[in-house]
Amino acid sequence: MIDVRGLVKRYGEILAVNDLSFEVVRGETFALIGPNGAGKTTTLKLLLGLANPDHGTIAIGPQALAPRDARTRHQLGYVPQRVEFPSGRTVAEVLMFFSDLRGLPRAAVARALERVGLAASAARRASDLSGGYTQRLSLAQALLGDPALLVLDEPTASLDPEATWEFRTLIEQLQREGTTILLCSHLLAEVERVADRVLILVDGHCAALERMDGLRARQASATRLAVDVGDAVERSTLALTRGGIVVDREDGGRLVLEAAENRGPHALELLRSAGVAVRAFEVLRPTLEEVFLEVVRREPAGITAVGSLGGRREEEQ
Repeated sequence: MIDVRGLVKRYGEILAVNDLSFEVVRGETFALIGPNGAGKTTTLKLLLGLANPDHGTIAIGPQALAPRDARTRHQLGYVPQRVEFPSGRTVAEVLMFFSDLRGLPRAAVARALERVGLAASAARRASDLSGGYTQRLSLAQALLGDPALLVLDEPTASLDPEATWEFRTLIEQLQREGTTILLCSHLLAEVERVADRVLILVDGHCAALERMDGLRARQASATRLAVDVGDAVERSTLALTRGGIVVDREDGGRLVLEAAENRGPHALELLRSAGVAVRAFEVLRPTLEEVFLEVVRREPAGITAVGSLGGRREEEQ
């Protein structure tokens, strides 16, 4: 659905996108994430035909069309982070305006309203909608004409938790319908819930390209068990080692050992059988953000930068 090869974009001396290559397959939800200034917004502009690359190619759809090709626009729906609709227009009138611009039948308006749950609000003024409903209207506009590719730029960044949950539910329904989705976000919880694959941008280039199930497996394999065995460190370590459990480190009577694949309960049973009185234990499971950080640490410039992923998004080049 999207094929990007060797993409480069400069703004003066700033290298915003640096030899970027990736592809998005049909029916996939592909997430583009990264710290502030990583090049996410520039990449989206290039994909949408709002900017021209200095080098590289972008091919969209089965016909491998360029972003600025008029035929591409009919295959693509776009939901920006911030949206404003004409004042004084009702929800239905807003959609009719965009439908007429694209030469679509009026039936497309009714279908779009139904898909995003706004049919009952068709007569309301768009300016009176809440943030969540405004974003629904933006999604309805993007879905006019049933695009094969949906591009979402920070779609829930300004929404409250309930509106965020409702919008994600709409996205999950579109996934079930087979819509290809490109999601740009800094919210890892959002990415974890909906994405199939994740591309991590750092300084304009690909720091990592991972499947979500692979990241979850990496998260599970990094799970550790911390056990307080007091002064029985030597006896505990011997019992665990004989039972096939690797002890990573010891700190003042606290053993940290591998606990993936249900090894935690096995380790506790080994200690009990050896007569060790366990004072306390704790499962140490890394967060998804920590897994992302570990992936990106092979990029020297990205170690500290990606730490801002959970922060507020700023405008970037």
